[in-house]
Amino acid sequence: MDEVFVRIDDRLLHGQVVVSWIPYLKANLVVVADDEYAKDEFMRSLIESSGPEGVKVHVKTIEETAEFLKDDRDNRILVLLRSIEGIRKLSKKAKVANINIGGLGAGERRKRYYNSIHLSDDELNILKEMANDNIYVEVRILPKDKAIVIKGS
Repeated sequence: MDEVFVRIDDRLLHGQVVVSWIPYLKANLVVVADDEYAKDEFMRSLIESSGPEGVKVHVKTIEETAEFLKDDRDNRILVLLRSIEGIRKLSKKAKVANINIGGLGAGERRKRYYNSIHLSDDELNILKEMANDNIYVEVRILPKDKAIVIKGS
C-alpha cells in the first residue's frame, strides 16, 4: 500500500475533507469505514457519489476495510471513520500508524477537548492506549493547523 491517512470525523466526507485534506494528501481514493453505512444501500450510494472529481469513494465495513488495506498497493488512501471505537476495531485488524482526529461533536459523557473535538474519558483512554502501542495520534482540524499530539498514559 502506498500511503494511508486515517481520520476520525463524525461528519465523514464533508467540505473540509474535500477542499482541504484530499488535495493536501493527494488522495485518489477515500474509504469510509463504517459498519452501519456499508450495510445501508441508500447511505452507501449517497456517500460514494459525493467524492470530488478524480477521487474514488468506497464505503466498506471495518472488516472489509482491513482486508482492502492489506491488498491495495496503488493508491493514496484517506480512510474516514465516525468513531473512536471504529478506529480501535480497525487497528486490531490492520496496521494503523497514524490517526488524525478532525471532528467529534458533543455528546453524552463527552467533554470539549479542543475546538470542535469532544471526547469522553473512555475515548481519550482508548486514544492514549493506541499511542502506547506506537500509533501517532493527533488532533488537527485542517492540514495547516498545528497538530496537538495525544500521548500515551
